[in-house]
Amino acid sequence: MTTFTMPLLFQKRHILPTGRMELYLSGITHTTTLRALLLSKSGIGICMFSNKSSHKKLYHIGTRVTIEDFNHQPNNPLISLNIYGQEPFKIATIEQGSDDIIWGKCQQLPRWPQQEITTEQQLLSTRLQVMFNKYPDLDKLHHQQEFDNLSWLCQRWLEILPLPTQEKQTLLNHPDCLHACDYLMSKIYTQH
Repeated sequence: MTTFTMPLLFQKRHILPTGRMELYLSGITHTTTLRALLLSKSGIGICMFSNKSSHKKLYHIGTRVTIEDFNHQPNNPLISLNIYGQEPFKIATIEQGSDDIIWGKCQQLPRWPQQEITTEQQLLSTRLQVMFNKYPDLDKLHHQQEFDNLSWLCQRWLEILPLPTQEKQTLLNHPDCLHACDYLMSKIYTQH
């Protein structure tokens, strides 16, 4: 199993392999972090956190991402990063550097294998296409769309649905997308 060390960012939103997301960082408070992210040869780890009540909980499964593009407008403190999800990982250890950058020693996890959708699972594909049509910015982020690949569909749904972080982490801990598919299908059926 491959291990590597990289800077980590903890976000409420999450990105999964082959996913794309626009991430905003403050140029004022994240200057050293941004420099480390842009210079990192192994990419950046994006991990989830949840702050229910006053307790902040960090989760150990994340996605290594690469920066595809970034944009900074004059007189705007926010820097926009377009990131692409590479592969999942599990954090082994976390260390905060003297420059306040959080570094993680991580173990690469296998990606979910591609899987063709069945007739029953077609509903996940149809609903996601409707979502992409309704939100053009979401559609524009995903240049390569795999509406016939169940793994790709489940990962996109897990990125966009406001599910509890613990449930997402549990689903991501499985070796394939079948548990996530069953979970997502049950959510669709209980809404009608």
